[in-house]
Amino acid sequence: MVFKSFFAVVCLLSVAFGAVARNNVTCDIVPGNPLTNQYGPWDFTNPAHQEQLPIVINNHFSSNVERLIKGQTGKLEHDLDYTLRAIPNFHRALFAVSRYQRQQNIEYATIDDYYTAECYFKRAIYFQPADATTRALFGLHLHSTGNYEGAEENYLSALTIQPENPEIHYNLGLLYVDMGKLEAAQKHAKVAYDAGFPLDGLKNKIERARSNTADNG
Repeated sequence: MVFKSFFAVVCLLSVAFGAVARNNVTCDIVPGNPLTNQYGPWDFTNPAHQEQLPIVINNHFSSNVERLIKGQTGKLEHDLDYTLRAIPNFHRALFAVSRYQRQQNIEYATIDDYYTAECYFKRAIYFQPADATTRALFGLHLHSTGNYEGAEENYLSALTIQPENPEIHYNLGLLYVDMGKLEAAQKHAKVAYDAGFPLDGLKNKIERARSNTADNG
């Protein structure tokens, strides 16, 4: 009797902690319903949730995971997935999963063991729509994958939350250079540099683009 009870518990645990298929079409977002997880989900930007974050970060988001070297509890994908289900808008993990997907050139099926980077970002924004950094990071991801329109939409959404954020203006300026919108790029560059943003990359990129335009004219 004891053996049967133990076997039943093991089976239940296997179901609870085994791989669960992720829907990469809907990202398992149900409008009107909160995201759910066995632990959390916790809001990275909410001071009331700060005590819960180290349990996830210390056990699943080591420096090796963040640098995409190896997993901490098994597969690297598992630790990234666990972290972003427990803390959907953890900015460093979102940036890491963006890099991982681009470096590995992964093509996910519509149903898989893990979400696409796009799904992790969409879930994070759904979970905490007032988080400007998540929207800006999604813009950066989409820019790097060639989805300029999607990147623009997310940068502009981030600016509606933090209109004076120089880093968002800087990255939007870089996007506009790539889109050939030099006047818009200059406008956002001015905001970024007037606020003291330290990198010269945008300024140099605008100058090169203007020079190329003049040479071709």
